[in-house]
Amino acid sequence: MTRLLKILKWIVIVVATIIIVGISYLRFSRFSDSMIYHVNGLEYSEFKSDFNHEEFYFDITEDTKIHAALFKPDSIPTIGTIFHFSGKGMHLMSVQKSYQPLLNKGFQIFCYERRDFGKSTGKAENSKTIQADALVMFDKIAALPNVKEKPILIWGQSLGGAFATMTANKRQDKIRGLFLEGTFSSFPDIGKEYARALHLENFKWVVPLVMNNDFPAEEEIKNINIPIVVAHSKIDKQVRYELGKKLYKNAPKNNSVFWDINGKHIRGIYNHENEYVNHFLKMIQ
Repeated sequence: MTRLLKILKWIVIVVATIIIVGISYLRFSRFSDSMIYHVNGLEYSEFKSDFNHEEFYFDITEDTKIHAALFKPDSIPTIGTIFHFSGKGMHLMSVQKSYQPLLNKGFQIFCYERRDFGKSTGKAENSKTIQADALVMFDKIAALPNVKEKPILIWGQSLGGAFATMTANKRQDKIRGLFLEGTFSSFPDIGKEYARALHLENFKWVVPLVMNNDFPAEEEIKNINIPIVVAHSKIDKQVRYELGKKLYKNAPKNNSVFWDINGKHIRGIYNHENEYVNHFLKMIQ
């Protein structure tokens, strides 16, 4: 009996050691980072647009070139710049379709493609690197003469909401407002949602242990003192409504509003065009 207990004790020790080593490896190797940021099959050969625009390629490192564009109104004066952090699968060829209503009101819109996506190069495998890229892009565009002379707003959708909240928190002295749609409170929170979708809900406790939280939006939004709009659809099947509400609950209530919208994930500008645009207009008044 004593021998059996010893064997069971060693089995428990070995299993616990394997679990601890495995969790440590996943966390410190940043295994989840590449899963979050890497997008397969969404490259394209040539960038085209029917909108008035200026195209950019920013050299970040020897092997990293960030592709971006600044879309501009055609025949009316520019009233401000919207820095758009798009969702995971939204490159410049697809996302520009949503810009027409904002361009029609005089906004110019800047958007870039994250590393290893669209026509951008480099490796998208580290949250810290992706975070630094976001701030570099913002600083470069905010310094342009035709940008810094007018109000700057930040717009984040889905995954881009994490970048938008981080940037607004760190650069709020340079911006007038933050608009978030279909985004979430933190990466561990959205990781738990994927665990639920894969029927692994009993193991969702592991997610915060293996996933780095370099974009803690629910914490960063607490310190943002400019106008904030958090929009979310109750029937959003990609990012649950509750995660948008959780993010909003942490925002300062004297400068933030929650907007219930209808429709699929991040389709607000198509389903509620006038009200959507008016939220941006109010921020610069």
